[in-house]
Amino acid sequence: MSGSIIHEKTASLELARQISVNSANSPLKLFTQAKTTITQIFKNIASYVDYSNKFLEEVNNADRNLITDDKYKDIQQLNDKVNRILSVISRDHMKVVFFGRTSNGKSTTVNAMLRERILPVGMGHTTNCFLQIEGTDEAEPYVLTPESDEPKSVSSLGSIGNALSREKLDSDSLVKILWPKEKCRLIRDDVILVDSPGIDVSANLDQWIENHCLDADVFVLVISAEATITVAEKKFLHNVAQRLSNPNIFILMNRWDATAYEPESVESVRQQHLDRGLEFLCDELKLCDRKQASEHRMFFISAREALLSRNKDPTASPRSGFNEGYQERLEEFSKFEHEFEECISKTAVQTKFEQHTNRGKEIIASLRETTANVCNKSQILKQESVQKLTEMDEKSNFLEHELRAMTESAKEKIRHISEDVYKRVAQTLNDEIKRYVIYNRIQKQKLKANKIS
Repeated sequence: MSGSIIHEKTASLELARQISVNSANSPLKLFTQAKTTITQIFKNIASYVDYSNKFLEEVNNADRNLITDDKYKDIQQLNDKVNRILSVISRDHMKVVFFGRTSNGKSTTVNAMLRERILPVGMGHTTNCFLQIEGTDEAEPYVLTPESDEPKSVSSLGSIGNALSREKLDSDSLVKILWPKEKCRLIRDDVILVDSPGIDVSANLDQWIENHCLDADVFVLVISAEATITVAEKKFLHNVAQRLSNPNIFILMNRWDATAYEPESVESVRQQHLDRGLEFLCDELKLCDRKQASEHRMFFISAREALLSRNKDPTASPRSGFNEGYQERLEEFSKFEHEFEECISKTAVQTKFEQHTNRGKEIIASLRETTANVCNKSQILKQESVQKLTEMDEKSNFLEHELRAMTESAKEKIRHISEDVYKRVAQTLNDEIKRYVIYNRIQKQKLKANKIS
């Protein structure tokens, strides 16, 4: 017993280590890292906008001629715009939609990618509406239906989204399955998976695309290897290609394990499916060349075997449920997952974050233009002020020079006047003195003459 427990613990630790390594090397990290980076960039932009608002508020209070009222109001509203973008970025995710005819194994493929039997599967038409699996930070999974915001147990999926149930939703309805992020790497890395009803159960394909596909990054067409791509599937993809520019489409030829019973015709059947798929993807939709499509867009898998290998029954035999050649099909499924993860991550980074990047550039450009205009106007005002000061200084110097010249001239005139007055007074005094002396002599002579007489 103890040896068994030790073996189970060792196997669990090895599985956890492998999952951790796979997660670290996952192409999906490109999206999560880009999301983290652009979030930090917009936080920096928010700080820059906040600082700029305070600066421009001081500028506006100091001089209302430096920035117009309309531009000032626009800049003040940038904070709200940045915060809204940050809110949208936090909700951005990668989205893949699985579609195909009924009973082709779409739900089983999704379960295999999630490594757990989450969606209801079975014979015949199983999925009755759109089932969207997305992540939650809650410890327990739950279900949200269109008619109620009240969480429901995951066990209710058997009656909510199952076509065999009496409680049926419209085929265009969307049921959300909130699955704990810690339980699944795909969901933890912001991937949303959408399972759809068979495209042969509804004629309203345009409404499906409008409601559930316009924000999808990848489309996965699941085809039964025992059949071939149908007109309905081609029509749906043509409609998608018309609405979206160069959509990313994968074709999975499911139930390839059935070829174990007809080994002599495997290669011919494979080539037939490959030729038809390449003709559709490359010649009709013109999405890629044949080499790229054959190597990166079409895969021959068994979703049942993939799910069985990842969600094993501990009581079952190691090879129970697997057909001959299953290892090659499991490797093909893993190859599809890798190509899918690389494709959806790169596409989502471009489609989800390119618009945010452009908005960020517009915000920075608007702030740069506004601050540059304020700077230019302030420089012009400074130059005008300096010019006025220079003119006033020159005028002041001129007036000072004129005043000094006038003062010197006045002084010179006063000196000349003083000298002239001095001379005139002196001359007048001399003349008066002379007259007085003469007068005095005459008086003395008269007095003397009177005495003699």
